Amino acid sequence: MAPGIIAVDIRHRSTLMRSDWFGTAISNSGFMHSLLCTVALHSFIVGRGSVETILHHRAQAIAAVNAAISDPDASVGISDANIGAVFNLLTVEEGLMSSFFAQERLDEDQPTQRAIHMNGLRRMLHLRGGLKAIESNRILQAFILWCVYLSTRFLAQRGMAHAY
Repeated sequence: MAPGIIAVDIRHRSTLMRSDWFGTAISNSGFMHSLLCTVALHSFIVGRGSVETILHHRAQAIAAVNAAISDPDASVGISDANIGAVFNLLTVEEGLMSSFFAQERLDEDQPTQRAIHMNGLRRMLHLRGGLKAIESNRILQAFILWCVYLSTRFLAQRGMAHAY
């Protein structure tokens, strides 16, 4: 994810992307694979990647997220890293539903995967104490808020109920 994509740091002085976002990825395989999956998705869209790479990193991220959720220590399942991985997977699922993938042979249950990640993210945020409780990783908090805002705005413009 490009730091300039969201106006979180208009003065370009923050180190949140490096310390919180990428710092989390270095210490957590699920989060790392979810980021690599978003990179692979972007690479495919610009004509430099393959669907196989996207699906590989998605599968690795999902396996790591599921392992964290199954950890006896409940805090591992709702950690910043695991919530971030699920958030990234949600954005990937939304990307895979775009017209760029109309000709590709992807999972038949793509909308189901999106719903699974959406419901998982909601549940994890609820168990964590809400979006406000993600104070330890402000960039994750900002990305989730930005995504919710854009989705709500998009749906409101079309007269539809919000998705979040």
